[in-house]
Amino acid sequence: MKKFYVFSLITALIVTLTACGGGKNKKAFDASKEAYQNVDAAYQIIADFGSDIYEAWRLGIHDDDEIIDEGCSYLAKELGLSKNEITDGTAYTLADLMGDNWETCSDQKRNEYRDMADFSFSLMENDLFSWCVMVASNAYKVNGKVAEVQEYLDIAKGQMKDLSEKYSDYEHYPALKGYYTTTSSFFDFCQNPTGSFEQLKTTIEGYKTDARDYKADLDYIFEE
Repeated sequence: MKKFYVFSLITALIVTLTACGGGKNKKAFDASKEAYQNVDAAYQIIADFGSDIYEAWRLGIHDDDEIIDEGCSYLAKELGLSKNEITDGTAYTLADLMGDNWETCSDQKRNEYRDMADFSFSLMENDLFSWCVMVASNAYKVNGKVAEVQEYLDIAKGQMKDLSEKYSDYEHYPALKGYYTTTSSFFDFCQNPTGSFEQLKTTIEGYKTDARDYKADLDYIFEE
């Protein structure tokens, strides 16, 4: 009888510990999935951002005549941005060049810069690829995508900090952190691209490859 009670006690302890461990793992899984969803939402925008930066640079080198002739309309046909977004990005860049803060410009002043948008490509003919890159990058600021990405990343950063403090040994945390770090670095690069065109191409491809690898692992883990 005594052996039976001991066996029952051990069994109860095992069940209790298993339940506790399972509950902890479930909480860690849910918390990491929420963080992943925010990082992934940010990355989807950044991937398009990076592609548009690359394409704007390429067009500025190889399609200079078309850009000078058609201005914002030509870039809008080739990039993942509308003509209005390209026009606003160009107007923002002009305002910045003139020392004006776009956020505090009056509607009249903004419209004046918009009216100059197409002609600005002729003015910047000698440095056209740089101008196209700045226009594309600033278009993502004006349309709110930069702020949207930053919000996703800020939320994810807080979630991951909480995750690392409460579940420091969670097995999938390293992959999630890698995806976050890659996405954040890619975002920084898109806002301030540097190097030659070939370096730009290599850098963007590197970020996308790393992100794709992390995403493939995490998609499998967090699939519905």
